[in-house]
Amino acid sequence: MTQTTPTPTFVCVDYEIEGTPLGLDPTQLLVDVFSSNGASLVEHELPVVASFEDPAVAMEASIIGQWRTQREINDPSRRVRIGVHIGDLREAIAVLNCSNGNQIVFSGQVDAFTGGNLDARPMALARIWPDSDPVQLWLSTDSRPDIDGRPLRVPT
Repeated sequence: MTQTTPTPTFVCVDYEIEGTPLGLDPTQLLVDVFSSNGASLVEHELPVVASFEDPAVAMEASIIGQWRTQREINDPSRRVRIGVHIGDLREAIAVLNCSNGNQIVFSGQVDAFTGGNLDARPMALARIWPDSDPVQLWLSTDSRPDIDGRPLRVPT
């Protein structure tokens, strides 16, 4: 059962670009998916930052957004990177910065608030923001095609 969290769950999106993108920019598609799942959009220099009240809904919207981008836009030169974290936006961006293209990475806080019920595997225990204990980072391993299995981009 999902717990109620008093702080927002941020979904941060960026792209890994190799070469020249061939397809359409997926930003509007992702905005539409997040908005239709109840997100509030946050103005930011990243392509998309969305705030959700429920971490499980945030994860589901992230999976749908990445899956639809892979299926409908299908541009191997521009791959969506997603980071999900509860609480602080700067920390959510740090989670995003650990992801590669075609990966959804989320923090241990998301795993805890969703009762450990997400289809995922633990990837790294890393200190990704200053003055904190290391945080467990998870890779969503749902049924999306082309999940990137590369190691996360964790600071050393």
